[in-house]
Amino acid sequence: MERNSSLRGRLLRGLLPAVFLIIVASAVFPYLLALRPAESAFDRALGDGAYAIATIIRSLPPEQVVIDAQAEGAIRSDSVDTVLFAVLDPEGRLLAGDAALLLRPRAASQANPWIHTELVTGQPMRVFSLVAPCGRANCEIRIGETLRKRDALRRGTLLAAFLPEGALALFIVVFVALGVRRALAPLQAYSARLLQLGELGWQEMDPEETVAEVRPLIRALNRSAAALRSAAEAQQRFLSTAAHQLRTPLAGLKASADLAQLTTDPEQMHLQLAQVSRSADRVARLANQLLALARSDPRVQRPEELAPCDLAEICADLIEDSLRRAHAANIDLGFELNPAPLHGHPLLLRELLANLIDNALRYTPGGGRVTVRCGPAAHADGSTWLEVEDDGPGIPADMHESVLGRFVRLPGTPGEGSGLGLAIVKEICETHHARLQLLDSRASADPVRHGVDWRPGLRVRVEFADAPAVSPPPSPPLAARV
Repeated sequence: MERNSSLRGRLLRGLLPAVFLIIVASAVFPYLLALRPAESAFDRALGDGAYAIATIIRSLPPEQVVIDAQAEGAIRSDSVDTVLFAVLDPEGRLLAGDAALLLRPRAASQANPWIHTELVTGQPMRVFSLVAPCGRANCEIRIGETLRKRDALRRGTLLAAFLPEGALALFIVVFVALGVRRALAPLQAYSARLLQLGELGWQEMDPEETVAEVRPLIRALNRSAAALRSAAEAQQRFLSTAAHQLRTPLAGLKASADLAQLTTDPEQMHLQLAQVSRSADRVARLANQLLALARSDPRVQRPEELAPCDLAEICADLIEDSLRRAHAANIDLGFELNPAPLHGHPLLLRELLANLIDNALRYTPGGGRVTVRCGPAAHADGSTWLEVEDDGPGIPADMHESVLGRFVRLPGTPGEGSGLGLAIVKEICETHHARLQLLDSRASADPVRHGVDWRPGLRVRVEFADAPAVSPPPSPPLAARV
């Protein structure tokens, strides 16, 4: 099939037919142009014989028409072809010459003179027919010759026309094949370099070292190599990070399990098993966050994974679990949800929301308040937004950028967090080309709350700037507090 053929084969199949057509045309036209005058010359010579006979019989009445031996010898003198002639009276009876030329009667509508090719005695002959006066009547003179000279002329002309063109065609085929091979040599050289690309550490190639037609391909390969190199580095970094972060909790888990096995005191065993359970929970949460971090990397996302979804519906799916945690921690959790359609990755958006709510519940002290909001933007560009607000300790403004990094926690932060929550949120925002902002809580501006226990709080806002390609059916607003 064409799509599986080589580039060399495609070039040759594209070039050589056009070359052959040009060569054939350049041979056929000279052949035809050279043959036509020669054929006309043979016809004129044949006609000259007929006119010579007409001169002889012009003054003779039909019954006295005689062609003497000398004249007949001159008419038939041809060392290559056989020449026949005939003189016919007005009724078509043979007066002189060869009876073999008593062909079908001449039609009155035929031109005078008339030349054509007929089969005579089983072989083709060129026959010239002329009506000429003989005395007071009109006689018909026919003279014909075989086609050996004409055939020899055709063969010679054909050979003279096509032999040089055939040699030229052979030369062009060889020249084109060598030219195509030479033109494709840079591709073969770069193919060899691509095979060594992995061994060279995915180094980029210089497009200026090759021909202009190959430079876009080299630039595209360089971009692909850079993406592969980046993906390989990200994978190595992830594996290193995962191994480092899992090592400590796994070691604690094993130590607690070993202690539980060694103790015989039921109370101590219960305490150690509780520690094992907490360590296992921490390892499970860390593993889930590491997987979420890997899944949220913008470099591994594909456009076909995006789908129409609604932030309000995604938030609603998290309400039950979130309310259970908030009730256990004595936190006032509220939802102010309005339809917020967008085109995105539903699983990643759920992970984003889950991390923001988890962070807010984790760092808000008992008696605090957390509010989750979403809805359409105030301006009519089709964008949507999401906010998670709490009145916890907040994050200093000079730390807003750094806390978005992986495994970064504020100094003195209580609990056993891994420092991955906001990093996951940031990468999911990058995947959706969304704007992420860390702001102070609106409650921090409330003078009633200012006092000894006043806390700045944190408001995380995400704005999805692109309009959804397909909007899901609108859902009614949802507002609730527990």
